[in-house]
Amino acid sequence: MSAARSSSISSETLFSVQYLRAAAALAVLFYHISTLSQKTWMLDPERIDYVGAAGVDLFFVISGFIMAMIVARPGDFDGRQFWISRIARVVPAYWVITLAVFVLVWVMPQLFKETTSDLQTLLISLSFVALDHGNGNTGPLLVVGWTLNYEMFFYAIVALTSGLLGDRRLISASAGIIALVVLGQWLRPSHPTLMFYTDPILLEFVLGILVFRIWNHLRESRRNLAPLAMLITGTLLLMLQWERPVGDMRALFWGVPAAAMLYGALGVLTFRNAMLIRLGDWSYALYLTHVFVITFYIRHVISQVTTIALPWQVHYLIMTVAACACAALFYVMIERPLSRWALKVMHGRRSLALSVKQSAATRA
Repeated sequence: MSAARSSSISSETLFSVQYLRAAAALAVLFYHISTLSQKTWMLDPERIDYVGAAGVDLFFVISGFIMAMIVARPGDFDGRQFWISRIARVVPAYWVITLAVFVLVWVMPQLFKETTSDLQTLLISLSFVALDHGNGNTGPLLVVGWTLNYEMFFYAIVALTSGLLGDRRLISASAGIIALVVLGQWLRPSHPTLMFYTDPILLEFVLGILVFRIWNHLRESRRNLAPLAMLITGTLLLMLQWERPVGDMRALFWGVPAAAMLYGALGVLTFRNAMLIRLGDWSYALYLTHVFVITFYIRHVISQVTTIALPWQVHYLIMTVAACACAALFYVMIERPLSRWALKVMHGRRSLALSVKQSAATRA
């Protein structure tokens, strides 16, 4: 990698990644709106918009890309700085939501059908480790938190291979993930934790790393229609599966199209749009909070307003606007201040400005 290319990697803002983050969070939002609506109103379960769950797969591919970009920056890999930035980015906001769920389950258990408020489940949820805490359940208190267990596991693999092994291309990280998946497919472990950490969904991080390697190698070449074709193809492949449950081939049917969308977006969505950038900023907050907004609206608001009949499209719009507004408030009032506070505590005032600048530059 040339010095010029490495320098540009560390300083540029990838608007396309921000836009895809926003799209991924909104897709998961629509999936849960569809799922909870069908269950609550006893509608046709075959009409669930399953493909919205592919927003998670897009998040994983993006994560693989971003981690590859971070590790490829010029200079020595700083494992301590890597973990500081990852912890500050992910942990505080997630802990706040997890503790809120714990308190709600403890105070108003009638609102939750399956979630329990025992201390063991809380500690496991806060640890980002997929441990069995009863009946084969490895899921944390926050229903969407299972994805963050995968994220932290991936970060650990990246830190280990880049820090201890000096692998800045993440070849050994990719090989390790592939080996875990192959081992899982061969042994078919029955233990829930082993099943979790050998699931083929881990391959989506490798797809993100691969997208970075290809994009970084070809980015200075003459522009052509390949990125646009990839973006359209990936999007169409997902749209064709709109109401189809993905089954066991998730990394193939959802992960590969997500990777195609990311590669295409990097070459096509290069414009700047302030609203989409903000939605990208709010994407993590939206992901963490949207289930609360949807559940409250479907179970309580609609049941109280029985005299007003609205088309389902209007309900979708109301829930989407409400969820985005809630995410914006959470981002401004909780996520961003806590992230900055965590950086200050772990890294000191002098490094805070650098960390915030790098975070803004890469939108990691």
